[in-house]
Amino acid sequence: MTQKLFLGVDGGATACRARIVDGEGRDLGDGSGGRANTRLGIERVFSAVVAATEQALQAAGLPRARIAELHAGLGLAGLSMSADVAAVLAYRHPFASLTVNTDAYAACLGAHDGKDGGIFIFGTGSAGCAIVGGKTVTIGGWGFDLTDDGSGARVGLAALRRAILGHEGVTAQTGLGRALMARFDNSPERAVQWAEEAEPADYGALAPLVVEQAAAGDDMAVAVMREAGSAGGRLIAALRDKGAARIALLGGFAAELEPWLPDGVRDCLVAPQGDAVDGALLMARRAQAEAA
Repeated sequence: MTQKLFLGVDGGATACRARIVDGEGRDLGDGSGGRANTRLGIERVFSAVVAATEQALQAAGLPRARIAELHAGLGLAGLSMSADVAAVLAYRHPFASLTVNTDAYAACLGAHDGKDGGIFIFGTGSAGCAIVGGKTVTIGGWGFDLTDDGSGARVGLAALRRAILGHEGVTAQTGLGRALMARFDNSPERAVQWAEEAEPADYGALAPLVVEQAAAGDDMAVAVMREAGSAGGRLIAALRDKGAARIALLGGFAAELEPWLPDGVRDCLVAPQGDAVDGALLMARRAQAEAA
């Protein structure tokens, strides 16, 4: 009897990662693709997922036709709305079976090897997820317009707002403010024009400069990072209060934010045991076990 093949996909807002394993859990091949945020449209999501899967099949030495044998678990960014879940499940996918959830849920499963615990992702955006007694608890993840506190994008936005205030003499200007305004030829008007087209990732691209200047003692940068740390701490504490005794910090901005978190939340922080791809694979395997 042919052994089952499982596919785990971490469909992130900036990139998509896929891994194929066999029934014994042995890694066979990995692949990557483009952005897989459901807010970009279901067609675009599956285009990225399939591209990453085809790379993983090639890396595993398997023909493309065997995509139809893969039992897939997808953890997708932007999958907060029930309508999006329904649209993904209704899509004519190429896999043998499909189970989906948010990228945060997949990351939480992977971080705690399927056991109870929580994660808070601090990247371009921010979102928290916990599994407590078999139930899923979430905080945030509703997008840049309304949430994403403690994220790289929020740090970039806060710094640029302060830079404009400093430029106009409302507050004291600092090296960070001058460096940011120089990117727009010292013109608030040009900054506004840029902001009209800017995406969260564009604001997030400003965050490394803020972190660098904060480490150097720049007053504006320190204030922005303290605010971000305080906001992140509130989010982590809220997830802990919902029953997540162990919380892993994930995301590209987590390491930069952690030193600015208040001491009161540090006692619940743990290192992750795995990642979102591991969690997506666990989703696929569990779905097949339940279907058996």
